[in-house]
Amino acid sequence: MKAIGYFVVRNGDQEQADLLEAFSNHCQRNGHQPVETFVEWEGVENGRPQYGNMLDYIKRSGSEFLVVTAGVQHLGDTLESSVRRLLELDVLGSRVVCIDEDMPDPYQQALKRWPGDGGARGQRIKEAMMAKAFRGEGLGKPPNGYRIGSQGKLEVIPEEAATVRLIYDLYLREDIGMRRIVRHLNEREVPTRGGGGWSIVTVRDVLRNRVYLGTYSRFGTRVPRSHTAIINPEDFEMAQQKMTRMKTKRVSRAPEPFLLSGLAFCAFCGNKMLGVSRRQGWRRKDGSSAVGHYRYYQCQSRTNQGMCRYHTWRSEALEEYVLEQVRDALESGKTRLQPVDYQPNAKAAKGVKLLETQFLRTLERAASGAISLKHLRLGLEEIDAQREALKKDSAPHPDLTEAIAGGDASRLLSNWDSLDRDAIGHIIRAMVSRVSVGDDSDHIMLTMKE
Repeated sequence: MKAIGYFVVRNGDQEQADLLEAFSNHCQRNGHQPVETFVEWEGVENGRPQYGNMLDYIKRSGSEFLVVTAGVQHLGDTLESSVRRLLELDVLGSRVVCIDEDMPDPYQQALKRWPGDGGARGQRIKEAMMAKAFRGEGLGKPPNGYRIGSQGKLEVIPEEAATVRLIYDLYLREDIGMRRIVRHLNEREVPTRGGGGWSIVTVRDVLRNRVYLGTYSRFGTRVPRSHTAIINPEDFEMAQQKMTRMKTKRVSRAPEPFLLSGLAFCAFCGNKMLGVSRRQGWRRKDGSSAVGHYRYYQCQSRTNQGMCRYHTWRSEALEEYVLEQVRDALESGKTRLQPVDYQPNAKAAKGVKLLETQFLRTLERAASGAISLKHLRLGLEEIDAQREALKKDSAPHPDLTEAIAGGDASRLLSNWDSLDRDAIGHIIRAMVSRVSVGDDSDHIMLTMKE
């Protein structure tokens, strides 16, 4: 496999030479092809420029790489920063491995490296799981198509294996995209192991997982022919090539927040309504091109399970309707602004502590094989959302703190037209606990906070 070396040098030229030699030896020992190295010098200004250069290199190449580093501390100065970079590289199709032969898995190293963040737990996990991994024994929840047999190895479940083969046939031979595959499986009620619906994420995981080749990978160790294969190598490679071709470059820009994020729920299935931004281009009759940006709320089931298809609202229209209802409630006196006792420092400290505990638990489960990196990534996204909500709750808009704390609706109404988007969003969150969204305004129901 093509390998990239990434290192942070702290003690001069000799350390750099030693790291590069260790990288070369590691590649030679494990049959990897070294293609590039990126070296940071500790204390350099502008953060980690070589890490950014490495990301650009991977993106331009359009290939999957093995990123080799001396230890997870080379990726980040804290537990969370190192894990975020590991996940960032995973999204680009690049796996990270550490040169340390005793603990090559970077997630295990992350738990051990920072003792205050759960090093003892990481060591216990390592001792319990490493021996099983080297024997090719399944750890955690096996993927679709397999179960862990009496000998600890993966065994084929015929019914689920047939579904895995169906997904590859639809993707490769019928040339059907992932979203249509999700719809195909759900409409025909093809069962999942958990009894829920199929999603784009689960289909993509099936198409990317090398376990279906009969290869077991864990803790930086790859054990070929450890169990019965479900997919032949030719089909697996074709699927990887097709997914690489289908990747689209996205323009990075700071997104405008959705005012109802976390508050809006589909009235039909009860799932969250997610804020979605889309960029669409088209060609006019005169031959010129145009690009439009669209924002709307869409039922989560439609995005992830293909079960709730058409329940969407333009964000501007839905937010405007909710704002009108909130303002009417204040003007009529039907709903009072409940006094809020803001204690930013105490509340922030308690919230941060809970978030740190949640992050550690999620990382421990991923490191032990109990959940996939997908779930770790989703866990971090949820933590980010909670941090953002915590920030808004602990540091409200300065012009609104006194009015909301005192339940002064008249003051808010008199300044309504001059309030910015952040201020309006804070008022909504101070008053509304849930927005149930139907297909038209007659079927939108606001649940006010008591």
